[in-house]
Amino acid sequence: MMPASLRKRLEARATGLALALALTSGLHGCAVEWTREHRLYCRMDEKLSLRDTLYFGRSIPGGGSVADADWDRFRNEVIGRAFPQGFTVLDARGSWRGTDGAVVSEPSHAVVIVHDDDAASDAAIRDIAGRYRETFRQEAVLRERAAVCVSF
Repeated sequence: MMPASLRKRLEARATGLALALALTSGLHGCAVEWTREHRLYCRMDEKLSLRDTLYFGRSIPGGGSVADADWDRFRNEVIGRAFPQGFTVLDARGSWRGTDGAVVSEPSHAVVIVHDDDAASDAAIRDIAGRYRETFRQEAVLRERAAVCVSF
């Protein structure tokens, strides 16, 4: 005969496992976007915002590169219209491995945009990256996002 305390512990463990299985199987096949919350405590004179950094390679697959005039036009017409409140462009040189396995080292631009955490800004960032990929036949535009405290 099993002691009552042991039986209760085993029943509780079995119930917990059953609940975990039910939750896991209930989520199987569903499109769930997982996020992690990272608390950032800003001072009273600061505002919590997002900082996106987009990395734009200048080499064009198959040969050639994005000309300065074409980059300036893209920067002004696409990025500037989406974020007229401002952004920063940094000249860079980057390396990455393409889908063909070849390592590419190329002149690049890193564009830093600090903005509110809202759907319109997120859509604008995604649009900028998509338009650059399409316009200049790029495999990717790297997006780096972080929560930041800002003050003016």
